[in-house]
Amino acid sequence: MPDIKQHHTIWTPELVELSMPLAGIARRCLARLIDQVILLVLYIVLVVAAIGLPNLLGIQQNHLFTLLVSGACLLLIILADFLYFWAFHTFMNGKTPGKSALGIRVVTARGRRINSVTSLIRSLFNIADMLLFGGGVSALMILATDQEKRIADFAAGTLVIVDR
Repeated sequence: MPDIKQHHTIWTPELVELSMPLAGIARRCLARLIDQVILLVLYIVLVVAAIGLPNLLGIQQNHLFTLLVSGACLLLIILADFLYFWAFHTFMNGKTPGKSALGIRVVTARGRRINSVTSLIRSLFNIADMLLFGGGVSALMILATDQEKRIADFAAGTLVIVDR
């Protein structure tokens, strides 16, 4: 990985300086790519099940049924995406499989582990950013801000750091 150019520094009450290297856009994008490949497999399973199950059960299909199944698939995909990031960040110390593979994790601005509420805020903003902007605004924000934060990081008060 390229050299880490940015650090986030905090001071403890004992006046000890702690410096955390920020993950940067390359690591974050690669981690997201790994996570999206995992999610893509889940999406394919959901869609195949939604298409194949009615045929297997012998349910008569028409245009309305197809529209309802398509809408249900879309909602399930959005829910799966939300739950994937929320659950991994909450229960795996701020790491998804993609983040773990690249040695990065999400922490609070004070360097602490994120909790379920912080993860919930990040996940909600993540869904909104992906649906509205395809993640492009977040990528620009990572490049443009000193602490390499995206919309969800600002909303939740988090950072993505290199895990030592």
